[in-house]
Amino acid sequence: MDGKSQLGLRELTEALSKGESVVAVHYASESFITSKDRPPAISSIAVYDLHSSDVQGFSRADAPPCVEGEDREIDLLKRFYCHLDTLQESRILHWNMNRPEFGFSALETRYRYLTEKNPSCAPLRRLYDIDTLIASQYGENYAPHQKLESVARLNSLDLRSFMSGKNEAAEFDKQNWSGIARSSASKAKIIGELLKLLVSGRIRTMDTAGSLQFAGSRLDAVATVLEIGEKFLLVQRRLSREHRGRTGLSFDDEWDDQFLFEALLTQFFDDVRPEDPASSQSGASSRVDFLLPDFKLGVELKHTRESMSAKDLGAQILIDRDRYKAHASINHLVVLVFDYEGRLTNPRGLEKDLRQEHARSDLTVTVRIYDR
Repeated sequence: MDGKSQLGLRELTEALSKGESVVAVHYASESFITSKDRPPAISSIAVYDLHSSDVQGFSRADAPPCVEGEDREIDLLKRFYCHLDTLQESRILHWNMNRPEFGFSALETRYRYLTEKNPSCAPLRRLYDIDTLIASQYGENYAPHQKLESVARLNSLDLRSFMSGKNEAAEFDKQNWSGIARSSASKAKIIGELLKLLVSGRIRTMDTAGSLQFAGSRLDAVATVLEIGEKFLLVQRRLSREHRGRTGLSFDDEWDDQFLFEALLTQFFDDVRPEDPASSQSGASSRVDFLLPDFKLGVELKHTRESMSAKDLGAQILIDRDRYKAHASINHLVVLVFDYEGRLTNPRGLEKDLRQEHARSDLTVTVRIYDR
């Protein structure tokens, strides 16, 4: 994490713990395509208070009956800026609203276009882009395209009123002001809830399912499973050795491996459920090797064989993904492939390809191949 993002996250964490004012802002507008010769018109703005969980909405839908046409937009912007002026000491969260085409400066530009005046609100000082904060900690590819919706799905946040930007623009043409207002409120609340998850270490991304407490430290759940896989062969070798005249343990098949892997998981995870039934496909029932319900994380162990090609492995994982995606308790599947004989060529490239091919917004798939 870069220094600026680290400082920002520390400031927000402290503000939440002290009960200081933290709000999230989001807005909706008409399509950029239909507004080529002017700043896009604003349909709704929402402000979500993280402490009270209240949403303050500013929409064309709630303009007084005597206000009509373009004046409805001016009215909502004036009400928004009056409210924003009361938040000068608040920390304000947003989602990519630091760009000239979409953001606080775009709202100001639209206001000046309509009124030929500057907004009465003083410049804001404490702005935090939640997308940037998440990316600084988990990488730019922390969620599939349309990241706000994708990361909300990964974290099981409420999306019932959520509309994509494209759909909001389509509803603008229909003058569905109430529907757009609900969508803006939904997005503002999601932004606020994502911050809470981020500072608590419970946020789920494409690579992580949250963090766990171990020996006074926080460990990433997915990274912990992967590290257990990394040390798995070393543990097997140590247990297989003769010790003080006693025969070592033998690991003859995949059932033996699952037995040992479960024991290793329980060192870190409080709730480990082996052989959990997954959904059926084509009448055939499948089972997840391990389910970690606290993290909605499924773990699948695979072993290569002489007849298995990279294509075969990809086909198996695709079947796993489509079976497990309907499993209510899983939104991240980790597949550990043990290829100690080195049968798979270019394992690092294969891991990357399999992740890209099998990525979904409703189920993350992480593949790790252990070839040594």
